[in-house]
Amino acid sequence: MTLIAFHDGNDNSSIGDWHNCALKFDKEMSFVPLTNKNADQAEIALVWHPPKGRLAELKRLKLICSLGQGVDHLWKDLNLPLSIPIIRLVDPNMSRVLSQWVLAVLLDFLRDGPFYRSKREKREFCKLSERDTFGMKVAVYGIGAIGSAVANNLEKLEFRVTGWAQTKKPKLLFRQETGTGAFQRLIATNFVHICLLPLTTSTKKLFTKEIFMKMPKGAYFINAGRGEQIDEAGLLDAVQTGHLSGAALDVFCEEPLPNAHPFWNEQKISIWPHVAAQTNPETVIEQIMESIYAIKSGRIPKNVVDPIRQY
Repeated sequence: MTLIAFHDGNDNSSIGDWHNCALKFDKEMSFVPLTNKNADQAEIALVWHPPKGRLAELKRLKLICSLGQGVDHLWKDLNLPLSIPIIRLVDPNMSRVLSQWVLAVLLDFLRDGPFYRSKREKREFCKLSERDTFGMKVAVYGIGAIGSAVANNLEKLEFRVTGWAQTKKPKLLFRQETGTGAFQRLIATNFVHICLLPLTTSTKKLFTKEIFMKMPKGAYFINAGRGEQIDEAGLLDAVQTGHLSGAALDVFCEEPLPNAHPFWNEQKISIWPHVAAQTNPETVIEQIMESIYAIKSGRIPKNVVDPIRQY
């Protein structure tokens, strides 16, 4: 039997769903809450925001699996056992639904959804001139599994897309740029900016007030990466002064977003509660099982995280 220590970052109410999905593949899988003393015997940890120091207490641990595509939550634990392989989820379903979210918020902005909803409330039947979006320049920052899906779908809608990353991805067909100089050029020349980067030391506070002010006047910003990647006060100022037309945000420095946060009072900032793409046990359990089998047979699993690069 394989014992899996589980923690979903909340009340572990989803542990039954994950266990049932695992049993469809292997009847020898058993789940126990990470906070339970019995988890001390676990060989596998399937976690999201685990209690700090707890994973280091699991002396039989052989694999740590993040319950999402991001792994930045793990680096907050200074006692994280880095000698244990860590994997992240790479789920085509999550890439698909997050791409849908980006398209939804972007098209809603470009087709003046907020304006028409406000007019509906007043029963005013009036219109704005339609934007010309053909060939509109869009920069996608982060072109991994999710970012590449977003970029490809935007190209199908005839936007002029450029992806930015630390290194080029030869198999991707859309335009790509790398490096600090390219980042600055994309900031200054693109109308839409979409952040889908992993959170690392180099991407924290990447989008500062100065960066927002370098974007073309009227530009639009979308963030489904991590909240810590942006200067929230700088973004708010850029929107309130009219330099940016607005923003759509799915992630924030503090979640849930505090009631007193000024974003709530800014109508040009669309607020989503970290739901652009949610982990689905049904679509990711197979890759988790394959990783477990790989570890137990002495092989290296797919999607192993590099602690130095932090993704």
